This record gives sequence, structure tokens and C-alpha cells, in this order.
Amino acid sequence: MATTNFRLRPPTMDDAQAVCDLVAACDTEDLGAPDIVLDDVLDMWSRFDLDRNVWVVEDDAASLIGYVFLEEDSEEKLFSCGCVLPSARGRGVGSALVEALEARAAALRSESGVAKRLQSMIPTLCEDAVRLMESRGFSPVRYFKRMSVRLDEAPPETPPLEGFSIETFTVDRDERAVYDAYVESFADHWDFASPPFEKWVEKTRLPSFDARWWWIARNREGEIAGFALGRMREDLLFIEQVGVRRPYRGRGLALALLRRAFEASYRAGQPLVSLGVDAANPSGAYRLYEKAGMTPDHEITIYEKRFEA
Repeated sequence: MATTNFRLRPPTMDDAQAVCDLVAACDTEDLGAPDIVLDDVLDMWSRFDLDRNVWVVEDDAASLIGYVFLEEDSEEKLFSCGCVLPSARGRGVGSALVEALEARAAALRSESGVAKRLQSMIPTLCEDAVRLMESRGFSPVRYFKRMSVRLDEAPPETPPLEGFSIETFTVDRDERAVYDAYVESFADHWDFASPPFEKWVEKTRLPSFDARWWWIARNREGEIAGFALGRMREDLLFIEQVGVRRPYRGRGLALALLRRAFEASYRAGQPLVSLGVDAANPSGAYRLYEKAGMTPDHEITIYEKRFEA
């Protein structure tokens, strides 16, 4: 295939739909189905520095053929994800995007004087992406599975759990308590970086946020013991996080929260529920989701490269 000229540039909000379509085309090629909607792009971009941390690639016809973003997760960890339109692969677009990421990581290291770890997420079975990352000095550090369940009939009602109640999140009341429970629950997860409360709470202020898809479990004293934080999309209910504080683990809370989510999704007319799970999570999350009837769809690999101070 002939090489096509292309250029990298920062996106504008007018590019959001084209980027969504581009990522959906890549998902279909690499994962079997789209895994993005426009609100996903808009929500991410609302918290990104579009001028310095996001790039699109356009060809001679001004069509978008590549995209990548970088998120400054913590003082030393940078997270990225990108893709190249299937018909434009093999033309150096992916290499140009990775070079942009590396240059930005190096600049952030120089500005801060702090070593950086640049991570990038790619489909495990996408061989061209694997070759590219390894050729640039990235190494695989973790594997995540996407799991889902299709509710072809009404799930059984979740039986009451002795000593606990499950309710939906209330805006302007539960933010701090859920944040504290989130930080505590995920503190022992791989590579967890606790976000500032002010940054974390921004997700509850997005236009797409709907408190009906955030469930919290309370003990008899009203303290939050666990949570399942979801987001209803047009194509599925995506469970972003399930967590149980350490003193309350082993009592069936996570499964009860998950089943409550299944019930609510089915009643809302959405039979598909999905989530991502660390394949090596020592808490047994993968087995929990299997017990709930979920099965793996595909696997994602996290690659990492260090930029020393």
C-alpha cells in the first residue's frame, strides 16, 4: 500500500464525532464490536489538555486516520491509549503517535524533575500494535479482561443481605463518603493512584452523569461498605468500578451490588452489562464476575516504558 502523507495536530471539539467514529472502527477490527460512544469522548476531553495531551492524525483529504491521548494519572504515572484506522495501518501513523507520546513524557519529566512511567493500552491480539510497542522499548506489565453478560430474561431479585442495605447515590450528599470508600477499597489494587477529591468528583458533574447507575451498600450505622459505579450507554451498562472496604469483604456485598446492577439494567431495557477486570487481581474479582454469570470478551495489555529523571 502506498504511503500517504499525514500530519498530527491537537483536536478541537468539532473533531469529537470523527474521533468516536475512528475509535469505533478500530474497536470493530480489533475487538469485534465498537466499545465507545460520543459521550465517552466528550467526557474524557472535558478533563484533558487538548492542546498538549491529545493528538489526531489527518491524511491529505483531511480525514482522521489516527488518535491518541495522554492522561497524567499521578506525579509519576502517565496513561495513554490510541488507535490507527485499519485501512491506514502500515504507513507510519502508529509510530508517529507513539513518538508524540514519548516526546510529551520526556517533556513532563524535564519540567518536573520526576521520573515518568508511560503506559499504553492495546488489544492483546493486535499483533501490529504489539510489535510497535515492543520496538519502541515498551514492555507488557499487566493484562485486563473485558467481561459481559447478556440478560435474556429477568434476573432473580437480589435477596436482602443481613446487616446491609443497597441504595442509589445521592448528589450533593454522598460524594465525599463514596470517594473515601473508593480510595480505601482500591488502595491495594495494582498501580492504584489516588486522585485528588476535586478531580474525582468532576465525574459527578458531567452532563452524562446519572446517579441511578451508582449503587452504594451501607451497614446498619449508615457507613458505606461497598459500591458499584456504573454508566448507562446507548449500547450497554458499563460498570466502571466495584469495590468493598476491607472490613466488609467476604460477606457477599460485591455480588449483591453486581446483581442489583443487573436488575436495574434489565428493567431499563438494557440487557447487556459489561466491565473490565485485572486478570491478576488477588481479590478474586475475576472469579466473582464468573459467579455472577459474566464471561470474557477480549483481553487488553498494558505496556509501559520508563523515562528516568
